[in-house]
Amino acid sequence: MRIRRRTQIVLLVLISLVALVHSFPFLIMIMNGLRTNEEVSRVLVAFPTDPQFQNLPRVWTKGGYLEGYFSSFIIGIGTVILVLFIITLAAYGIVKLNIFFRNFFTAYFIGSLSIPMFGILIPLYFTFSKLGLANNRFGMILIYSPIYIPFNFLFMRAFFIGIPSELEDAARIDGCSELKTLWYVTLPLARPIMTTVALIVFTFTWNEFLFANVFLSDDAIRTVALRFYKFTGEWQSDYAYIYMASFISIIPVLFLYFFMQKSFIEGMTKGSLKT
Repeated sequence: MRIRRRTQIVLLVLISLVALVHSFPFLIMIMNGLRTNEEVSRVLVAFPTDPQFQNLPRVWTKGGYLEGYFSSFIIGIGTVILVLFIITLAAYGIVKLNIFFRNFFTAYFIGSLSIPMFGILIPLYFTFSKLGLANNRFGMILIYSPIYIPFNFLFMRAFFIGIPSELEDAARIDGCSELKTLWYVTLPLARPIMTTVALIVFTFTWNEFLFANVFLSDDAIRTVALRFYKFTGEWQSDYAYIYMASFISIIPVLFLYFFMQKSFIEGMTKGSLKT
């Protein structure tokens, strides 16, 4: 008992130290964002003596973050919905149904992970420009979805493999069609992995810079990542503003992970351990 208790204490101390190290950059971001530029220039890390709460609305207005938030949310939510729809049907069909070429389709998704993004950037831009999908939020959803489908398909597939087939068989015996079986039996059990996929896709979409910078030239529809890049270039001499802009840029992702962390961890562990 004593050895076990000592082990638990040591693990608790190590976890606390790791959490402190990981939260340190975030604390610096908040502290320096509430200081003046002169204070940050004199001392890089310190608590604000006179908190400058007005930095938040000023940076929000100067950086045009209202439009950036709107674009990022539209693109992020649209991408999440499309990715979940496609990988759920694909994983269910490959794992739960006796379809032809299931190994081929699985290999197809895995092979898609090896395609370099820089290799498709220029051809994709010319194609989307001719189709009128460049400089368009819907076009960004169509770009991001195929990028995030292969990796998250593997998560969904691993989770579906772990769901007992007897549950679907019982639903079919009761007269359920495949769509009803998927909707009423499989999807309720797959909520943790769907939450995990949604968080991963939304976070990657929120932070993505390369494709957004190439395809979104209209300032009115530029995302948060692009607005932060522009803001740092215009206010590069005002460190307090830049720290506050960093804080504004990551607020939604922090809230999502904070409120959905239990489902996220459950989905990650179950989806990664099942084979």
